[in-house]
Amino acid sequence: MEHTLSRLSLQIKFCHYCRHNVDWRETKTKTDYTIWNIHKGSLVIQIGERELTASEGDVLFFHPGDSYTAFSRGECCHFLVTFFTFDTGNSLDLFQQCNSAGVYSNADFRNASHTLCRSFLDICGNTSDISLDMYACFLSFLTRFLPCLGTQRCFHDTSRTAPVLKIHQLLSYLEENVEKNIPIKEMASFMGMSEKYFIQFFHSQTGYSPKQYRIHQRMNHSVKLLADPANTLAHIAMRLHFSDQYAFSKAFKNYYGESPGAFRKQYVNDHLPPLL
Repeated sequence: MEHTLSRLSLQIKFCHYCRHNVDWRETKTKTDYTIWNIHKGSLVIQIGERELTASEGDVLFFHPGDSYTAFSRGECCHFLVTFFTFDTGNSLDLFQQCNSAGVYSNADFRNASHTLCRSFLDICGNTSDISLDMYACFLSFLTRFLPCLGTQRCFHDTSRTAPVLKIHQLLSYLEENVEKNIPIKEMASFMGMSEKYFIQFFHSQTGYSPKQYRIHQRMNHSVKLLADPANTLAHIAMRLHFSDQYAFSKAFKNYYGESPGAFRKQYVNDHLPPLL
């Protein structure tokens, strides 16, 4: 988690306080990660064959692609809706690592949810302009929300998400063993898939083929190795399973646009101690 948070990037794409009457009803499909903080009243949400009720203090968390129908049932409903992206700087999707979409009723962050709603009304009023203060408030809420992932009433059958959960175990293993040569056949066997289907599934989840993903990991790791002057190019090439240092240098230049020697020289210059 420490490695993930070191490159964390949060973007609030839209934030708005919704006030719906007793006749409100909508049917939509989410295109972004979305949080609804229920501030007043209650609502009913239908996803697939599931129907769940959310009340004051509850939090609804949608994943991109979630199609739903939501409506009021006998009372008005006020809630804060936030569309956001949460980039960890690599292909790992923090929210896909568990079946996290659903209705959260945790007392642990109910006060934090109410605070976020009140802060939005105080800071933004009836506008949807996102200020730095609102970013700080939303990030504060997320610090209370993230530890509760997986404790919700789920939108979806957990069996549907099993392959997604398992591939994140695989990605974690690949990250921890970046210097190990792991054949695609071994990855596919871990996932319980044929090699052909595994390659397609892997690309759908990460945006890379398994080979491209390993190159991406090794290039990132090579930067750390180059920062240590004790590591020769030949030694780095061997550790990262290139045929020789020339093959490594070519791959590095294709990936970063400069040779590993030029990168190392610039790194040394940038980290020289100040002159006295």
